[in-house]
Parts: sequence; C-alpha cells; structure tokens
Amino acid sequence: MLISLLNAIGIGKGETEEMMLANWLAIITEKDIEDKSIVENICKEQEEIGMAVSALVRLSEDKVIRQTYQKRQDEITLYNKRISDYRRRAELAEAENDQTKAENERLRKRLAELETK
Repeated sequence: MLISLLNAIGIGKGETEEMMLANWLAIITEKDIEDKSIVENICKEQEEIGMAVSALVRLSEDKVIRQTYQKRQDEITLYNKRISDYRRRAELAEAENDQTKAENERLRKRLAELETK
C-alpha cells in the first residue's frame, strides 16, 4: 500500500515518522516502484538512506563480501531448518510419550479389573 502511495504522490515535504518509514520501505522494495526518480529523491533528501544505498551498492559489487554474505545466509537457512527438524522430532517424541502413557494407563486399569475378579 505504501508503495502505491509513493508511486501515486511521490515524496512529500515535512517528513513524519510514517513518511520516514515509507521512505525506507521504498528503498527496500525499490524494484516495485515504477518511478525510479522517487528512489533518487529519497536518497538525496535523506542522507542516512543515501549513505545506506551507497554502502549497499558498494558492498554488493564486492565478490568476496557477496560470497561471505551468501555463505552466512546459507548457514542461517540451515540453522533454521535444523531447529525446525528438532522441534518436529520433539513433538513426535512427545506424542509417542503421550501414547505410551495412555497405553500404560489402559493396561493398569485392565490389570486392576483382572485382580478384582
């Protein structure tokens, strides 16, 4: 919604917190903005955003840094997958434990019935 707003009205004067956030969002989702001059204006008007974009461009052009970043992203993805797998195993083990407890309780009741006869 903010992207369509920026596409429709451009950059306004008198920055509010919402506009600042909209500016950052516009930069982050730059590919979705039809009018690229909006991004250029944001970078000119907001020194911090312009510096961040410059650093991002500079870093993305460095092959070693890009490879380091990709390796880190791959590690994060693998870590998240492992955590997800551990959670799934823990849930399965807990379900099996609950089933075992229920079965043990059923057997105790049956044994009690047999002992009272």
